[in-house]
Amino acid sequence: MKLHESPFINRRKKTIEFYVHHVNSTSAAHIALAGTFNHWAPDELQMQPAKDGFWKISIPMLPKGKYYYKFCIDDRMWMEDIENPLREPDGVTGFNSVLTV
Repeated sequence: MKLHESPFINRRKKTIEFYVHHVNSTSAAHIALAGTFNHWAPDELQMQPAKDGFWKISIPMLPKGKYYYKFCIDDRMWMEDIENPLREPDGVTGFNSVLTV
């Protein structure tokens, strides 16, 4: 169950919440968040499965700036945040989602 748009800047908790809906959630072993804020490491920020095929993660507030990110599914598929309309070409064949703090 998604509580907010993704990404959601929670200034009260000083966190940023990300959500992704993976329809085939039973086939995904894990989903991770990766971006310029963690040097695109696909194994550091593991998302937690929630209800109805949603996965979520909350990270500490980032310094003001512009960041790019994607979701890494099972270490093999990279996907932009389809809930976030802010995206830019990734320089290959897809898009990076954009987060501005």
